[in-house]
Amino acid sequence: MRLFRNLICLTLITVIASSAVADEKKKKGDRRKKSNTPSATQRFVKDLELTADQKEKIAAIEKQFAEKLKELAAKRKSILTDEQRAAQRDALKAAKDAGKTGADSRKVVTEALKLTDEQNTAMKAHAKVQQGLNGEIIAALKKVLTAEQQEKLPKARGAANRKRKGKKKKDAA
Repeated sequence: MRLFRNLICLTLITVIASSAVADEKKKKGDRRKKSNTPSATQRFVKDLELTADQKEKIAAIEKQFAEKLKELAAKRKSILTDEQRAAQRDALKAAKDAGKTGADSRKVVTEALKLTDEQNTAMKAHAKVQQGLNGEIIAALKKVLTAEQQEKLPKARGAANRKRKGKKKKDAA
């Protein structure tokens, strides 16, 4: 009788331990799938208070652009080597730890990448395509958002950059 009881206890402990290990592995797998990077639409509307209807429409916009963004990310990934991606990650982390943001952070990352002329050209072309896609996303979001919410959306960079470049040329003359 004692042997039978010990055998049942041992079996129960094994079942409980194996299920706990399986749950832990499942949680680790879930973490790898989720990205800390916000989706394209979430970057733009994260600070806005949205209605349930707006959230549904924005989810539809997100699905609409998901494939294009995925392709764009794959193209960008193909431009850089594994070493350059590692250098980029390290440089971003170092810049963040140093409290750098915006242009300062981008400058540190660009220096760390050490791009070839061909890669530099490809990255500039990628940036233009990304900027155009962001413009399309913002235009789609504007159809869903109120006037107040639209004011909080980022402005198109292309026009601002052209104006700034024009001023530099005039100042230089």
